[in-house]
Order: sequence, then structure tokens, then C-alpha cells
Amino acid sequence: MTQKKLELFFSSPMEYEELTLEVQLDRERVIEINQEQGVDNLEVELFGTDKEHGFIAKMPLDDLINILIEAKKTLQNK
Repeated sequence: MTQKKLELFFSSPMEYEELTLEVQLDRERVIEINQEQGVDNLEVELFGTDKEHGFIAKMPLDDLINILIEAKKTLQNK
């Protein structure tokens, strides 16, 4: 299996007052974390596979856990 790259990106969707943090897998958004309820009550929106365009949201579980921990720390320390 080819190693896929998980990255964090800040974004500012119009439906939220606060910045959100996106988890991207090979430049495709797979998770959006918003902090509208405060940094102690973060909410996530999950995005999945788009087989029509050749994108499959599949990654090692440990990589996902690590990027989510990093995302939470990033939002709490901003």
C-alpha cells in the first residue's frame, strides 16, 4: 500500500464564526473540526470516499489517531 499523507489546514467556512481545522488525506478533506461550542467541545464532520473520482478515504488507524490528537492540540493552543 502506498503511504498516504495526512495534513492539517485551517479554513474559515461561512457557516462558522470560528476557524475550522481540516484533516486532509492526499489533499482531499476527510475531516473538518469546528470549535463553535468551544475548544473543550470540538465537533467533527466526516467526509468519505469518492470512488467516482478515484479517492478512497482509507488510512492506517494509528495515523488517523495521531493527526486527530495533533489537531486538538493545535486548536487548544492557537
